[in-house]
Amino acid sequence: MPFAAPESLDGHRVHVDAPEDVLIGEVRYSPLKSLWLLAHLAGALVGVWFFLSWSAVLVFVLATVTVLLLGHSLGSHRKLIHDSYQAPRWLERLLIWFGVQVGLAGPLGLLRQHELRDFAQRLPDCHPYLRHGVSFWRDGWWQLHCELRLAREPRIELEPRIADDRYLRLLERTWMLQQLLPAMLFYAVGGWAFVCWGVCARICAGVVGHWLIGHFAHNAGGMHHEVEGAAVQGRNIRWTSLLTMGESWHNNHHAFPGSARLGLYPGEFDPGWWMLMLLKRLGLVWDFRLPAAMPARAELRAIDAVPVATAASLGAWRDLPALRGVLRTAARDGARLQGPAALMPAAWLAAWSGAAFERRREMARLEVLVPSTGQVVRGLPALCVSLAARGTLASCAAAALLPMAAAWESGRSASQPA
Repeated sequence: MPFAAPESLDGHRVHVDAPEDVLIGEVRYSPLKSLWLLAHLAGALVGVWFFLSWSAVLVFVLATVTVLLLGHSLGSHRKLIHDSYQAPRWLERLLIWFGVQVGLAGPLGLLRQHELRDFAQRLPDCHPYLRHGVSFWRDGWWQLHCELRLAREPRIELEPRIADDRYLRLLERTWMLQQLLPAMLFYAVGGWAFVCWGVCARICAGVVGHWLIGHFAHNAGGMHHEVEGAAVQGRNIRWTSLLTMGESWHNNHHAFPGSARLGLYPGEFDPGWWMLMLLKRLGLVWDFRLPAAMPARAELRAIDAVPVATAASLGAWRDLPALRGVLRTAARDGARLQGPAALMPAAWLAAWSGAAFERRREMARLEVLVPSTGQVVRGLPALCVSLAARGTLASCAAAALLPMAAAWESGRSASQPA
């Protein structure tokens, strides 16, 4: 049955003669896509069977975290696809290269896949392939080994800055071959063990993990917003936020698709945003797009009244002398743990600072009042304050750690008036 596309899709990269065109198609086996994954799965199994070691596993963890954080989250998704922040050309290209290392597709192919899925999900009806609308195992087969062939392919128009970029076109043609450089480096350092774990296992984790998050983020999870009239609602998968570098806050992303920050609400970990805040302090990124500055959408309805978090001010965290001794006073008044600090046992915090802590379930937050400024310091910077309070040598260590702790926390918590 014919239907109309919502006004918010005006100006979308996807153009169709009729919205129902993206409903008519069939899922077919894709030999190249399937063999790509199976070949790396075989390499990963060889690594597990013949080359299992702590050093190889560490290479896998570090390589996977690097490509997911710098590549998929910052390079492919938040920059290339949504252009949600600005960066020097060299950094943008480096981040996109890391995105290719995830092993999903070339940069232009990945962008087109994302745009088609986004367009289709915002319509009143959506093909089950594009909305992960079948059983778990069937969806796994479809997404990992098959592709959707539409009867009438839509036109996906890319802006000239992307379509005319020779670097992106080169990566698109050679995206599989781009794995050779890290493979040679891993082989030179650790032989075939590092290749199996640093390349093959990493690609398997990236490709399969991408499907898993896509499946659950469109079928089960929490919601802050509903996009009325859309066939598919994004879901927030809280327990995977650190593993996905913040990409699993998918309901937030459906509500504000152009936002550079995905963990928008208190307690929502977003490592991708934390990294952007660190790069901002280094002067490497700027001009972030955030929900507060985005145009209103008539079809967006808030489900709860949780306030959207804003970017942080680091002013109070720079004045270390003003922060000394504050932690113990705040702890005696009932400090509450927040963020990365909330993961530390209260006994560790007490041994660190010499103060007692109260853990409150409703708001796991460590709040420390700064008397000289009337502001509140939270999370990791507060731990630096506690270290500074223990003596001169500790104060020097805290002074060195405080800028990094401030940049880390600034992506998810702000210094606010008490």
